[in-house]
Amino acid sequence: MIVLANGCFDQLHYGHLLHLEAASRMGVLIVSITADEFVNKGPNMPAYPDWQRAALVGALRCVTRTIVVPGLISALEEIKPDILVKGADYATGLDQIHADYCKAHGIEIRFTDTPKMSAKAIYESQRR
Repeated sequence: MIVLANGCFDQLHYGHLLHLEAASRMGVLIVSITADEFVNKGPNMPAYPDWQRAALVGALRCVTRTIVVPGLISALEEIKPDILVKGADYATGLDQIHADYCKAHGIEIRFTDTPKMSAKAIYESQRR
């Protein structure tokens, strides 16, 4: 089974690791990294260029390959995975266009049950 995980992965943290390890237990894990110009997480984001984010994620033992893409649809078209895996926080909020694409192409959508962590939220809470 080919498994695709997608995201920004800007401030790589323990939550990312848990999510990607869980995803890799579903099959061969490929991770698509959102290209710099398509990251919409606020000013000065991403902090690291896409090639560095791809190299960091790709260095994890659980990841077989990384690619840099404009967005999830591009990754789905390029990889043609059997499974798209997202974090549990997307279980009620996956974009309809992504859900429809997966349904139309026979891609199973699964969610990991790892805890939601956010580097941005951690930084903001420390500023208070």
